[in-house]
Amino acid sequence: MAIKLIAADMDGTFLNDHSDYDRPRFQRLLTAMQAQKVRFVVASGNQYPHLPQYFTGMDGDITYLAEDGAHIVSNGQTISEDVIPHTLLKAFLNWMSSQPLFKQAWVLFSGRQAAWTEILPVAKRFKQSSYFYGNLTHVMDLAEVTDAIYKIDITWPSFDVSAQETLVNQAFKGQLRATSSGLGGIDVILPHVNKAYGLAKLQQQWQINYSETLAFGDSGNDVEMLQKARYGYVMKNAPESVKQQVDLITPLTNNDSGVLAVMEDFLKAR
Repeated sequence: MAIKLIAADMDGTFLNDHSDYDRPRFQRLLTAMQAQKVRFVVASGNQYPHLPQYFTGMDGDITYLAEDGAHIVSNGQTISEDVIPHTLLKAFLNWMSSQPLFKQAWVLFSGRQAAWTEILPVAKRFKQSSYFYGNLTHVMDLAEVTDAIYKIDITWPSFDVSAQETLVNQAFKGQLRATSSGLGGIDVILPHVNKAYGLAKLQQQWQINYSETLAFGDSGNDVEMLQKARYGYVMKNAPESVKQQVDLITPLTNNDSGVLAVMEDFLKAR
């Protein structure tokens, strides 16, 4: 059956290690997708405002499944959002302040109006986070933020955050869910929200089924999405723990345009 939807994670997947990609090659593929009526979806844990800048100058329709599926934007319009209740946010912050493993963490709230953090604007980490979050704003106390929040982003200097992920999932089972986001971070979102949830919404809206879907990812927060696609590829450069959960692996890494190479094979087969 012909492919009608292609979804791709960004960091470590679609993008190389320099946060770029082969733009002329992708434009050719995007043009082919338009001609063949194939939808292209950017599926990322990042904020929506951060994502379109990667595709400035590209000619073709792109839908953004941001915040791990909590915020979906098509043609510049929000078509779906899932917001964490403020009472739950405050309960989580109180719990986190009592956990030794969270003492050295950088914490951000990703919201509808802005991203919020207690990190000081003069700090190096604030500048680093500003790259991923549009309108990053310093606040004295995250508990005072009134914006609609899609996701809590927590990052540590150490890359192994499996213990922190487990702690959150035990303490807030049924209320919140933590999933690894790569590079020493976890995303904390509503338990029903993930990239697969967002992808399923789009599949339903566009009347595209599992067998017509191709997807790519490299981290724990991609696994459910890859399992929602008949052709769900984990990247060759992904951690072994992620590769073990998915049947298909790209022949090339993100630094060798692994996603574009597989896309070409599928689009040429049409």
